[in-house]
Amino acid sequence: MGLAKKAVKVSVVIFVALALAFLAAFILTSGDHHLLKTAAEDPSVPRVNINGNVFHAEAFGDPEKPVVIVIHGGPGWDYRSLLPLKALSDEFYVVFYDQRSTGLSPRVAPEGLTLESTLSDLDSIVDHYGMGRKVHLVGHSWGAMLASAYLGMHPQKVSHAVLAEPGFLTTELMKESKASFGPRLEAGFLYRAGRAWFESLHIEGGSDARLDYIIGQVAPYANPEFFCGGDIPEAAKLHWRPGSAAMQAIMRSAMDKDGVIQIDLTKGVERFTGPVLFLAGECNTLVGEAHQAKQAKFFKDAELLVIKGSGHLMFGERPVETIAAARGHLRQ
Repeated sequence: MGLAKKAVKVSVVIFVALALAFLAAFILTSGDHHLLKTAAEDPSVPRVNINGNVFHAEAFGDPEKPVVIVIHGGPGWDYRSLLPLKALSDEFYVVFYDQRSTGLSPRVAPEGLTLESTLSDLDSIVDHYGMGRKVHLVGHSWGAMLASAYLGMHPQKVSHAVLAEPGFLTTELMKESKASFGPRLEAGFLYRAGRAWFESLHIEGGSDARLDYIIGQVAPYANPEFFCGGDIPEAAKLHWRPGSAAMQAIMRSAMDKDGVIQIDLTKGVERFTGPVLFLAGECNTLVGEAHQAKQAKFFKDAELLVIKGSGHLMFGERPVETIAAARGHLRQ
């Protein structure tokens, strides 16, 4: 009995200590933690309603000029870090939109969110703003992957394309790269993730909203290999609100029964005869120059340009050089 009593006492002490530690962490992480409201919650958020789907969206410039559709990364991110592309609005009509259930677009049931639905949404955006004219596409990361798939599906609707470091256009290239993404088992990252989790407990809106917050706090730090010297640039921290449910649903939609992503976003791209500009950041060791050189070969008329002194977020890290490159390409 003596040993049993000691074990109980030790268990109680440990439980009390953990409870006190949890309470202390909860109190210490209280503060002004919040998520921006979506277009469904805040009437001041700019939006467009297309075929019954509402998107957070903005357009800049003269709608009579050539249309540029900007496609943000993710899945599940938003277009805030790509806003330097507004500089093109002196020559083009530049359209930004948050993909369905991401950023400040209203949240919808994840069951309807797939790779196919995301491409269908892009098509509706192209038709709405293009009004029968060919458009230009500028996609970044995941957005460049979507742009590639769209070029194969609707080559007749696009004039020029800029693909800024698309992740992987095929499953084979993904396997070949052996790149690792996601959480890092490192003290700094784990501390940041733990702190974000405690901060999220102060967020209203349920588990999805709390996960949106956590992803927004930790995702920019998940892959320092994207950036020069591993230093996370300010551009990586610029976002409105991730869409965690959309991120998970879209990823699942592309997985086989074993959980392996199966994609071929190059189907039909040989039918696209317009010029394609691939952009790569000089410092990106995951999906940088060498990787993009392989992906550019899928297209009939493609060139690759490396942005010196930049990582994955070239539009924010080196906006002058990157936008000049995009402008020159779209003028062709």
